[in-house]
Parts: sequence; C-alpha cells; structure tokens
Amino acid sequence: MRTPRAGIGVSLTLVAALALAACGSGGSDDTGASASSDDTEIVIGSTNEPTGLVRNVGGSSGVSQTMTRNVFEGLTSVDVDGQVIPTLAESWDVSDDGLTYTFHLQTGAAFHDGTDLTADDVVWSITEAIGPDSKAARKSDLQTIQTVTAVDDDTVELDLSRASQGLTFYLASITIVKSGDTELDSDNGTGPYRFVEWVQGDHLTIERNDDYWGEPAKNAGVTFRFFQDTTALNNALLTGDLDLVIAEDSPDQLVQFQDNPDFTITEGTSTTKQLWAFNDREAPFDDVRVRQALYRAIDRDAILSAVWDGYGQVIGSMVPPSDPWYVDLSEQNAYDPDGAAALLAEAGVTDLTISVDYIPDDTTEAILALLTKNLAAVGVTLTPNPIDDATWYQKVYTDHDFETTLMGHVNPRDVLWYANPDFYWGYDNAQVQQWVTEADEASTEAEQVELLTQVNQTIGEEAASAWLYLDPQIRVARSDISGFPENQVTESFYVADIVRES
Repeated sequence: MRTPRAGIGVSLTLVAALALAACGSGGSDDTGASASSDDTEIVIGSTNEPTGLVRNVGGSSGVSQTMTRNVFEGLTSVDVDGQVIPTLAESWDVSDDGLTYTFHLQTGAAFHDGTDLTADDVVWSITEAIGPDSKAARKSDLQTIQTVTAVDDDTVELDLSRASQGLTFYLASITIVKSGDTELDSDNGTGPYRFVEWVQGDHLTIERNDDYWGEPAKNAGVTFRFFQDTTALNNALLTGDLDLVIAEDSPDQLVQFQDNPDFTITEGTSTTKQLWAFNDREAPFDDVRVRQALYRAIDRDAILSAVWDGYGQVIGSMVPPSDPWYVDLSEQNAYDPDGAAALLAEAGVTDLTISVDYIPDDTTEAILALLTKNLAAVGVTLTPNPIDDATWYQKVYTDHDFETTLMGHVNPRDVLWYANPDFYWGYDNAQVQQWVTEADEASTEAEQVELLTQVNQTIGEEAASAWLYLDPQIRVARSDISGFPENQVTESFYVADIVRES
C-alpha cells in the first residue's frame, strides 16, 4: 500500500535491484521459512472461492488470492508489507519529467510452456488491461498510460499523459501472459507455480514450476479447498484435511485451536473493510444528509463486538491504519440515533424502506441482523436480498442495479475508487477527484499523503459509504506449517515460502 516513488529525475534502477536482492530473484517475501525445499503438497482452506479465472477482472478477489504472484506475475508485485517490489521487471528508470518509465525485463524469464518472455508480451498484456473492453479493477488508475512500446526484446517503455506516483503500484495488479493469449491454460503464466485444475465449489490446485526463472517454490504444490461454511472449514483443519486456514471469520472458531500445541494462531494486519455501500447515484442516497443519517444510526462498536469479540477495529473511512494517509475517523458520524432521525427529517425522508443485496454467510447475517435493528430504531426498514457471488458481480458491480449492499473490500488503496464516479457505488465529488489526481501527480510523498488524507476525511464526513469495521487477519495453521505471510495487505496470497517442517 505504501509505494513511495523516488523524486522525479532519479533513476530507480539501483533501488529496484536492491529490493530484488533483498526479496530473492523470484520476488519472494522474507517470512522466516526454512530455506530447504519441501516436496510435500500444502492444503489451504478458504471461504473466498474465485467467481471465475479470467485475469484482470474486478469484483472478486478469489482469483487474485489464488493465482496472482503464484501462477501469473506482473512487472511489479506488492509484498506483505505493502511495498512495491520488482518481479518480471528487473529494474526501471524514470525520465526527468516523470512521463516516461523504462522497464528492463528479467533475464531468462519464461512462460510455463518454455517460451521466453519478451517485451511484446508485456505490451500486449498491458494494452489489453487498459483497453476499452477491459474490466480490470485498476483500469481507471492506469489511464495515465498513453503508449506502451517494445524498445527491444528486453525493454518496455511506458509514456504517460502525466506523472503518476502510483504507477508501479497499480502495475502490480496487471499480470503478464503470452501476446494474444486470452484463454486460461496451464502454460500462459510465468510464476513459480503452474495451474493444474479448478473444480468449482471444491478446490483449485497449482503445482511447482521446476523451470521457474526465479527462486523456486519451497513446496511441491498447493491445493486451495473452498468452503461456504466456516464450521466445516475448521473441522477439516482439526481432522488433518487442511494445513492452513487463510482467514478466520469469527472468534468463536478460535476456541478449539487455543492452547492446543498442534496449531498456531497468528493475528496480522488486514486491509479488509466491511462496509454497507450505498448506490450514491440514486435517490435518496444522493443526499449527503440521508447517508450521514443512516451511518449515525449504526452502532458500529456493537456490530464489531458481536462479530469479532475484541478483535478488529472500528473505522470511519476506507483507509486502514497501514496506509500513510490514515486518520482515525471512528468518531466521525458516530452512533447517534436521535441525530440520525433529525437528519432524515431535515431531508424530508419518512417511512424509508431500503433493499440490501448481500452474499450470505454467518458473518454477513450477523451484521445484517444488528443493522436491521439499528435502522428500525430510526424508522428505516431493511429488506434483505441474499444473492450468490456471480449474481452480485453482475447485478451490483457491473450493472449498478442495487440500492445498498453489504460487502467486504480487501483491495489495498481502494479509497482511490471514490474518485471514480463510474465505480459501482457511484460517489461523485469533483473535489475528491481533483485531490486524487493531484496526489498521483505529486512530486513528493509528503504532498501525496497530505492530499489523500483530505480525500479520506472528506469521504468519511460525507458518508460516501458506511464503513463498519476493519477485519483482523487471523490465520490458523498446523504447528508444523511455516512460511505463510501473517499480514494481508494485498489481494494475492503468496504461497511459495510455505513449508511443512519435518
């Protein structure tokens, strides 16, 4: 999440080379795992199954969690500390005016079928991701790219319409495949793993790529097993069918693992924001007073306590504490039923009934029950509309055919999407849009931080959405499993360092 760029005119070649040396030739994170190879398969449990395996499509983090950095790679990656690290780009230079980036590709990088990675592949992949038909979540952030050019087989040049502080961060979400290859198969990635199979509703398997151009994975392969029920998920861990659970959804599930030497529990940093998102382009949510009223009607402390019992954190905007532009806004639009009722009356809104689209699970149902109770106290009726992942993606994310929705957002720097009025929640504030543009064009990190802090405060004050809380990142693993990242500050779950100790 923190991607400071060197001052304009300073070469990043040395910076990138040092970062690469620090994290290993394959861009792996230092998680303290054993350096010796482990030829066993790791089985990981998750409730976040992909809705599909198409690259560079927003709306679902499941494909990024399983495939990005593991099977598919970008020119850059974001590590477990939120820092940009070189990946398929060994290094890069920035022109004095900040408008030209020159990326030097890794020597020896190749696709899984043995085809060498070339600049043409990078040009095609980036062009596809920012093209008119692209549905990439970061497409709007990368519209500063005017041209993508192959200088030679090992060099790619990006010319920008304006300077961009966040370019290398945004490029981490754009994975590179063979030129012209739009189909998912086992051979079009460059990562430390090959894709084997996805059995929808059950599992996704990847196997170690023994011909990987960088540092090889320390396990033979990983199977992600998917569960809709957290009880079944944790039972599978207890019975030895799983080695690791990516994220626990409830503190109630931890009791069975506490004080048990067979398991390790870790609590790390998360970027997962639970929010009740309004369709701000539609009445009555286009009235800031209505949004503020609905937000002030919610007892966020009670919801967090009910769901997480002391874990997690109440937040008042989209920015987690791990971002440098974080400000504690938890008291902004604080719980105030009387004030909420007064604001609704001022806005001339009475007998309000609101539909809520959501993907049902234990956590969301618990949130919805308390949300319904809070809003009923100020004369607002919630109508729940449970839907599946695919329907949510089409109805809410793509078609914007909704009033409100409950959703967890895991993406780093997703506060920037409040500067995009075409994003699914439709928040449209010209000042916020200007600040975000100026922050990206900023010549110093301090200037960027100041501007994005203002963005953070403004969307919080105007209740662009109702942010309920920030999830803790709690993982449970068998005690002989190590090398997994404890923090989750990016969409991908990098598995190449995970080992089973003998």
